[in-house]
Amino acid sequence: MARQLSILTLIVLALVSGYFIAGLGSVGFDYDFEKFFPEDDPETQYFLDYRKTFGSDNDFVLIGLLNREGIFNEGFLRKVDRLTDSLATARHVLSVQSPTRVKQLTFDPLFGTPIERAWLRFDQPQHYQRDSSRIYRHPPLVGTLFSPHGKALCLFVETDEYISKEAADELAADLNRIMNSFTFDELHMAGRATGQAYYVDLLQHEFILFISLSILLIIVFLVVAFRSFWGVWVPLLVVMMAVLWTVGILARMDLPLGIMLNVLPVIVFVVGVSDVVHLVTRYFEELRNGKPKMLALKTAYKEVGLATLLTSLTTAIGFLTLLTSNIQPIREFGSYTAMGIVLAFLLAFTLLPAVLSLSSIPEAVNHPTNRNFWDRQLRKLLSRVLLHPKRTFAGCIAVLAISLVGTSMMVSDNYLLEDLRESDPLRQNFYFLEEHFGGVRPFEMSLYVQGDRDVWDLEVLREMDKLSQYLQEDYEVGAQISVLQVVKTLNQGRHNGNPERYRLPDTQEQLNKLVRNMEQAQRAGMLKALLNEDANRARMAGRIADEGNIAVSNKDAQLATFFAENINPGLLQYRLTGTSLLIDLNNKSLSTNMIYGLLIAFGVIALIMGVLFRSMKMVIITLIPNMLPLVMIAGIMGFAGIPLKVSTSIIFTIAFGIAVDDTIHFMSKLKLELMKGKSMLYAVKRTFLSTGKAIVVTSIILCGGFITLIGSNFLGTFYIGLLISLMLLFAVLADLLLLPVLLFFFYPREKFIPGNQQSVSEPKPFRSVTTG
Repeated sequence: MARQLSILTLIVLALVSGYFIAGLGSVGFDYDFEKFFPEDDPETQYFLDYRKTFGSDNDFVLIGLLNREGIFNEGFLRKVDRLTDSLATARHVLSVQSPTRVKQLTFDPLFGTPIERAWLRFDQPQHYQRDSSRIYRHPPLVGTLFSPHGKALCLFVETDEYISKEAADELAADLNRIMNSFTFDELHMAGRATGQAYYVDLLQHEFILFISLSILLIIVFLVVAFRSFWGVWVPLLVVMMAVLWTVGILARMDLPLGIMLNVLPVIVFVVGVSDVVHLVTRYFEELRNGKPKMLALKTAYKEVGLATLLTSLTTAIGFLTLLTSNIQPIREFGSYTAMGIVLAFLLAFTLLPAVLSLSSIPEAVNHPTNRNFWDRQLRKLLSRVLLHPKRTFAGCIAVLAISLVGTSMMVSDNYLLEDLRESDPLRQNFYFLEEHFGGVRPFEMSLYVQGDRDVWDLEVLREMDKLSQYLQEDYEVGAQISVLQVVKTLNQGRHNGNPERYRLPDTQEQLNKLVRNMEQAQRAGMLKALLNEDANRARMAGRIADEGNIAVSNKDAQLATFFAENINPGLLQYRLTGTSLLIDLNNKSLSTNMIYGLLIAFGVIALIMGVLFRSMKMVIITLIPNMLPLVMIAGIMGFAGIPLKVSTSIIFTIAFGIAVDDTIHFMSKLKLELMKGKSMLYAVKRTFLSTGKAIVVTSIILCGGFITLIGSNFLGTFYIGLLISLMLLFAVLADLLLLPVLLFFFYPREKFIPGNQQSVSEPKPFRSVTTG
């Protein structure tokens, strides 16, 4: 009967697997940074409304070109002009602003008709000296299209609004093809579309890389642990099927793998192995004790099954606490990873027993050297721990004190390209554009004209001019665009392009003459990106260096002070917005979300231990060894200067949910021993020897699996791999060194009875655990 049930189980699982395998061809990859905007936040809704009025702040690509001999070189400029023509042919490109095509507006002195002339006559070298003098006396051109030092030019490529992933891929392909056909001393390209395509390529590469490395490392660990082919392929089969099902479900749901979900298969893989190793280890132990195969299998699941259920539950809950986040990719990562862990648990209780019942007893069971090695080492370790408990306590207190100092040094900060390493080509592109053209971080400000005035009021424009000068000189906003620049340009054009007249008109009457030209442009929709229809709300935008959330927040505070002290509130009010501001907002809620998640995780663990032992002491004993590694990781982050951001804030709840698994296995086994009427000393010793190997092996596997993530080009993924690995290492040390000491600290000479708050005295204190 058992054999038939096992065969039926394997057939059903094979059919389900076939269904998911058939859908793997639709697995996609995507990176959309707008998904990281905080949902249900007033600032997000404000920005979306703002974007409907003025358009997107991020639908462009910047191309920086360096010529070491200087930009006023005929061969270089002709090449730039040809590049401009080629870029205009790319799919999803609306326009190209190029230094070789930019025009200066003037007006005919007799008839007043507008006349356009080139700022740079690139095909007439004899005019280079005069043109360069004109260009560098015109502020809007310097730091936008022409670098201040005269070594680089910038092309501004405007793309379709709200470009889709498919369109972004097409645009990136066209731009890369075009750029590869030209040769410059240096060429740097940055923008939403090209960045998105670059991220997706990295995600695809790393997805394959991490899965491969995880499989390789786990094979090595399983060979060392079980020293048999059987001990490798059985656990591997279970976890591989769990990963297959998880990715298959995502594919069937048409949910692409983003920067967060990309590490999901690795996590499911290494966490799933933990349950399998505990079950197989116990199964081997029962076989070595002489039990028949089926009885050994039943005993293993009876004694380890509950602990495995609880560990899967706590790990899944650790990920589900991420649902407290208001960031969609974080919630998706938490929920679907929890789903994968549940699937791994289900397969460990269906596929694994079916395979074990149909397989013959593995030869590894008859290798006594393996068991003897672990017994010897674990006996020695436990003896040293219990014979020197004060040393353990003193060491833990010292580590805690040092970690608290480091924790106090933690900061919350983020950058637009925080996920890329310093040496990454895309990050280097951003650095080049920041150095030569003022940066690529969008700056957006919405201005509200007060009362019954509009922006065509000279007093209002003068207030805007003061604000613009502050933004340029103190806030360091480059490439500014607003109606202010339009008015100044028209005024300069009315005075035959005189650089001294690039300023506001002197009188309202002079302004009114310019306004008539702009009202025509406004009706034609030419000022739509700068002004609303009623001309009482205006956009002031630009680009700044990506200095991080802390630096930008300080500048925002200084801006508020300047505005309150220098701008007439009866004429003008402002509100900051934009994609950069929304991304910064995520960091402000990180600490709160992290604390909520940890409190939920602590509560679940306390509830489980409370139900299991019905003792508050046991709850405290369980939590302490798992809270200490949290503080240690926070301390390391503080000392190392690793900021708290989206990718690092989720580490604590995830790692806690995983790390507590070993504690649950230890405490579950301890309860079984205590239920047999054993003394605390004997119960701790048997538990330590019985679960010690599985705890160490699974921790090594988990650390090994997560440590593969440090090879990622994404710093967020790198920190997830590094910090979770460290925390799991600290957690297993706490379980093996601190947990036994805590048990005897709370129950020094007593026999604890699960479910009974009372304890009975033991005949004498322990001295050694090398016998018994």
